[in-house]
Amino acid sequence: MTEQVSDSLPRGYPFTEEYLSRVRNKQDFVVIVSDASNRRGTGKTIFSLKLAHMMDRTESGITNEKVAINPEEIQRQYVDAPKGSALVLDEAEAGLSKYRAGSSLNMMMRQLVSMGRVREKYLVMNLPASSELDRDLKALCDFWFLVTRKGEAQGHHLGFNPYRGKVLTPKTEVWRWSDIPEEHELRDVYEHLNERKMAHLRGESGSGSQYVRQDSHLSSIAETQRETERETKRELLTEIYRNSDLTQRELAESIGISRSYLADIVTDSA
Repeated sequence: MTEQVSDSLPRGYPFTEEYLSRVRNKQDFVVIVSDASNRRGTGKTIFSLKLAHMMDRTESGITNEKVAINPEEIQRQYVDAPKGSALVLDEAEAGLSKYRAGSSLNMMMRQLVSMGRVREKYLVMNLPASSELDRDLKALCDFWFLVTRKGEAQGHHLGFNPYRGKVLTPKTEVWRWSDIPEEHELRDVYEHLNERKMAHLRGESGSGSQYVRQDSHLSSIAETQRETERETKRELLTEIYRNSDLTQRELAESIGISRSYLADIVTDSA
C-alpha cells in the first residue's frame, strides 16, 4: 500500500483497460464507489478522488469545481468542464435514492449520463450503498468498486441484462489505497469537499441542498442535449469532409452552411 498519489492508473487491471478503451472511443466512463456494509468512514472519498485524479486528462487536473455533493453541480460540470475531465459526486445517495426513481433529480442524472456518452467525462459517484442508486441510472454505469474494508475494494464490471432486467456485476480485481499526503495538491480538494459536507450537515446556505427547481433542471438538460447535438453535427461534418473529394467550399454549399463555419469545424477537429 503506497503512501503516494499515483498520476496514472495501474497497468493490467480490467478497470484500466476499460477506461483506456473509453478514452480511445471518446466516450464517457461512469463509476460507482460504495461500501459493502453501508458504512461511512471507510475511505471512499479518498479512493474516489484518487481514481478521478488518475483519470482526469485536462491540464488543470482535479479542482474544487470538479467535485460536488449534489447532482445539480455535477450536471453543470457535464456542460462546462472541458473534455477529458474527471468529476466526483460524493455521498451521492443524498440526491439519487432508488426510492425516488421518478424524481426530477434522478431523471436529470439519467438523461445526462445517457447523453454524455460523447462528452468525454469520467464520473465517480461515491455513496454508502449501491442499492441506494436508482436502478435505471445504475444500468447506465460502467464499473463498480465495493469497499470491503477501510482502504480496500473489489472491482466489478457492470453490465445490464435486458432479459432479466437486472445489472450483472462480475468481480474483476482488488484495489488498495492509503491516505492522501498532506503536501499533495489533491489534499486541498479533499479538505474542500469535507467542508462542503459539514456545511451541508449544519444546514448552511450554499452548501449543496439537493432541492432544486425542476425548471432549472430541465433548462440545463435541454442545453446539454443541444450541445451534444452540435457536437455530433461537427463530428459528422468532419468525417464527411475527410472522406470525400469535395473542397470545403463545395461541401459547405451542398449542405447550406458557410465555408468559414465548415473551416472552423475542420480546424478544431484536426
